[in-house]
Amino acid sequence: MKRLSTTAVFQNKCALLLLVLFTSNQIFACDVCSCGSSSSSSFANGISGSFLGLSYNYMHFVFKEGISTNSPEGNDYINSIAITGQYQISERIRINAMVPYRFNYRRNSSHEAIDNSGLGDMSVYGLYSVLANESAHKLRIGAGLKMPTGRFNENSTSANNTSATQLGTGSWDVIFPVQYEYTIKDFSLNFGAVYFVKNKNEATFKFGNQTQLNLGVSYAFSLNDRFILAPLAGINYDSFAATEQYNIKDERTSGFMSNATIGLQFQTEKMIIGINSQLPLKQNLIEKEVHFQQGVSLYTYWRF
Repeated sequence: MKRLSTTAVFQNKCALLLLVLFTSNQIFACDVCSCGSSSSSSFANGISGSFLGLSYNYMHFVFKEGISTNSPEGNDYINSIAITGQYQISERIRINAMVPYRFNYRRNSSHEAIDNSGLGDMSVYGLYSVLANESAHKLRIGAGLKMPTGRFNENSTSANNTSATQLGTGSWDVIFPVQYEYTIKDFSLNFGAVYFVKNKNEATFKFGNQTQLNLGVSYAFSLNDRFILAPLAGINYDSFAATEQYNIKDERTSGFMSNATIGLQFQTEKMIIGINSQLPLKQNLIEKEVHFQQGVSLYTYWRF
C-alpha cells in the first residue's frame, strides 16, 4: 500500500471527526423529548469519494417514573446499528443514505419491562461543495428527506416515554445539513449543523423541529507509511422544539442537551475504524425529569 498523501490524510481524518460526532450523539437526542427517532448518524459525513459503513451506538438515559419528587427512577438503554453509504456523483456533489435498525430496552420498578426493536427511519440527502477541493477550508451545504420507515406508537407519546418507546416519527421530515472543515498541518477543526423540519404524521402528531450543532478538533499521528492514529474531542449541542397534536403544543417536551465527546480513530488508505465516548455537560429534558448518563459509539468504513 502506498503512503497516504498529507492532503488525503487530513481530508479523511477531518471528515471522520465530523461523522463520529454526529453518529455518536444525535441519533437519539430528539427521542428524549418524545420526538421520535430522528436518526442522523451520517448527516455530517464529510468523507470524500464513495464508501460503505457500519456503526453501533449505545446511550443510557434515566427517567422519573412518576410526577412526585421521590418517584422511583427507570432506565432506558438505546441501541442502534446503522448502515451508511455515499456515492460521489461529481467533484462537488455527493449523495448519502442511512438505514438504521434499533433495539431498545426499558427497565423500571413500577411497570412491565419494554423491549422494542425494529427498523428505524431511513434517510437520504445530498451535499454540494461550495469551495474548491484545493482549499484548506471545506464548506458543504445540502438537503434531504427522512422517511417514516420506523414504527410510530401513538400510545407512547406521553411524558417520560423517552427513546426506548419509539422507533420512528411516522412522518416525512426535511433535513438541512451544513459542514465546515479547516486543517493546518496535523491539526483539524470541524463544525457541523443540521436542522430538521418535522411534519405531522397520520396520528396528527408532530415532533418538534430540531437543531444539532457540533464542534470538534483532532490531531493525526502517522504510525508508519500505512497507518494513521487520530485522537478526537468535541462538544455537541441539540435543541428541539415542543411536540404538538391537534395543534396543541406540549411545552414540557422542548429542551436541549450538550455532551462532550472523546475518541480514537485508526485508519489506512481504504479502511477506518474508531470508537468514542459521550458524557453529559448540561441538559434540560422534559423539565429535568429525563437525564442522559453516557454513550458509546463504534464504527468502521470502507472506501471504494
